[in-house]
Amino acid sequence: MTASAAPDSVDQAQEYVRQVGRSWGWVLAFGIVSVVLGIMVLAWPQATVALIAILFAIQLIVAGIFSIVRAFSADDSTGMRVFVGILGVFAILVGLALLKNTFQTVEVMVIILGIYWVAHGIAELFGGFSGPKRQGRGWQIFMGIVTIIAGLVILLYPEMSLTLLVTIGGIWLVVMGGLEIIAAFMLRSSAKKAGVIA
Repeated sequence: MTASAAPDSVDQAQEYVRQVGRSWGWVLAFGIVSVVLGIMVLAWPQATVALIAILFAIQLIVAGIFSIVRAFSADDSTGMRVFVGILGVFAILVGLALLKNTFQTVEVMVIILGIYWVAHGIAELFGGFSGPKRQGRGWQIFMGIVTIIAGLVILLYPEMSLTLLVTIGGIWLVVMGGLEIIAAFMLRSSAKKAGVIA
């Protein structure tokens, strides 16, 4: 009795995570958080390394949680879902590392963010090109390209000043957040057509 109940509980938990992951509101919330943090970063061009590290850390932790939930809810292949889940864990670890070492140099922050952005962009590209055709696929591919470019730019110029890092990072957060908001409303439109929501 107990043994059979355990798998049922696990299945219910997994289904709940899938429902949350498919919720357009979840995607919208992530987009809004990214835009707000991006504006905050751009609003303080003379901010200290510690403050910028904290703002980026918050976004990375939120992005990591989003990726983990997405790994459970996506209709991609098992390998892709595992990759997205691992990327989510990596984002959370990077965010925690930035919080723990908020007084690190700009060069260290550039390398950490650059590596994550490139990895995240690759995941978006694979997700966009793999699986069945679906609404919003083009936006996902575009987000992947933008993210990879942003990561490569800061990795190729690790000696950049904090002001330049703030500008690039802030713009990236606003652009990515805006695209996530667009994707959220596209997801809502698809759900309406499918009769999932009223």
